[in-house]
Amino acid sequence: MQAIVKAQRAPGLTVSTVPKPVAGPGEVLIRVRHAGVCGTDLHIADWDAWAQGRIKPPLVVGHEFAGEVAALGPGVTEFQVGQLVTAEGHIICGHCQACRTGNGHICKNTRIIGVDRDGAFAEFIAMPATNVMTLDGIPTEIGAIMDPMGNAFHTVLTADIPGSAVFIVGCGPIGCFAVGIARAAGAAKVIASDVNPNRLALAKKMGAHVVINAAKDDVVRTVLAETGGEGVDVVCEMSGVPAALHQAFATIRMGGRVHLLGLPKGEVSVDFASEIIFKGITLYGVIGRKMYETWHQMRRFLSSGLLDPRPVITHRFPLAKIDDALAAIRSGDAGKVILEIA
Repeated sequence: MQAIVKAQRAPGLTVSTVPKPVAGPGEVLIRVRHAGVCGTDLHIADWDAWAQGRIKPPLVVGHEFAGEVAALGPGVTEFQVGQLVTAEGHIICGHCQACRTGNGHICKNTRIIGVDRDGAFAEFIAMPATNVMTLDGIPTEIGAIMDPMGNAFHTVLTADIPGSAVFIVGCGPIGCFAVGIARAAGAAKVIASDVNPNRLALAKKMGAHVVINAAKDDVVRTVLAETGGEGVDVVCEMSGVPAALHQAFATIRMGGRVHLLGLPKGEVSVDFASEIIFKGITLYGVIGRKMYETWHQMRRFLSSGLLDPRPVITHRFPLAKIDDALAAIRSGDAGKVILEIA
């Protein structure tokens, strides 16, 4: 089959012919129809410090996908050939304390497809049946981005959203999904900030009541003005930018919640007394998607029409054009980039 491979410990990805996987015991073989390209794939392609310390070539990359059940391994009875499915890309051990207490999303033994084992930028992928989710009428183009969308669902819906004022800091694809989720969940006001006008336009399309250009406007003053000087009830920090983190702490109301998904590149200095303790706020670190609470929430929002994420999809490429897909992400002007595989 054709697949996108990290072939060696150097920059670049190649489109190669590799062996087609088979469905082993407890596994499902999926013919991939669509796959989402994200920043992790860019890190692997560019062979940055993170990739050098984590990736072991040769490896089929990609971890966001949806497709059609092609074959069932021994012992798998809950799916049928031809069903449209997606899958949770974090494969957990099921035995550690986190897994056994309903917190598999923080399993210390997690292996990620396209990172720790062969991934989804390929014509076929074999996945544990326990990770596979039926789409129930959701198109595979949308199913392919349920992985990153799930990060946004986890970030937003861990808070009490109905009637709340919510500030989304950073309007990359996941931030834009978060805007739409907050609106769909009943937020009274959704404010979004970024330094990129194109991303702010996407956030507006997804339902932001107020957008703030952080490169030009006073973010803190604007948010406080929009909330009667009180600050927002919930901040979802999606950028990892140190200045944006401080804006999150400055704009949250007393006793509010700050949910952190964005990853800073290094250490960030925080005044714990004034920014956190004396404000009585709650910090929540977000890793992946809750298994499988987030997936069930997400499927209900999507299948019912409560959320339409399609405005965030801005680029589509065939498998062979992976370099063009990565270039679109590098440009900073793309929303979600999709590979059309079958």
